[in-house]
Amino acid sequence: MADLASTWIDTSDVARMGRHISRLPAEMRVKAASRAMSRVRSMATTRVVRRSAERIDIPQKHVRGKTRSFAAFNAGGATQVILVRSGWIPLEELGARQGKRGVSIRGRGQIRGAFRASMGSGHRGVFKRVGSARLPIRELFGPNPANDILTSPDEFLDVLEDVMRDVFAPRFLHEVDRLLARAGH
Repeated sequence: MADLASTWIDTSDVARMGRHISRLPAEMRVKAASRAMSRVRSMATTRVVRRSAERIDIPQKHVRGKTRSFAAFNAGGATQVILVRSGWIPLEELGARQGKRGVSIRGRGQIRGAFRASMGSGHRGVFKRVGSARLPIRELFGPNPANDILTSPDEFLDVLEDVMRDVFAPRFLHEVDRLLARAGH
């Protein structure tokens, strides 16, 4: 016979905890929720960066350097928005090397006809000519982590759901304990 696993949840504990939390001063509830959501945002950002780096096959430091998350906690409700913005990662940052026939990028292959150059401003990049004339040239870029999130949102929503499910409630209770200890209760 196959082994079965079961989980029992005593909802009376949850209801009792909800009644106790509702008795707390509104200011304390808001402050604890805000702090807990801030921690959730930080952890969610870290996990999204990790997942994105795995999916687009580059080191996390490049994704983290281009990713910004913004949060706005709505104290009147239970919502928070995590907005991830990122730019295209320049190929120069991914370890570009100049060769005879073009530029090769570690783990990405070779781009024939491309070249590395420094601009007058000091900016270094990987460029390719547009047409057969010497100018104009355009800079070449690698992946964009935000674009990866847009093209496969289900992959990242699972990460966010896991963080909310595993982190928010324990962190909220931790913050309530801290606030009560400071208040002398």
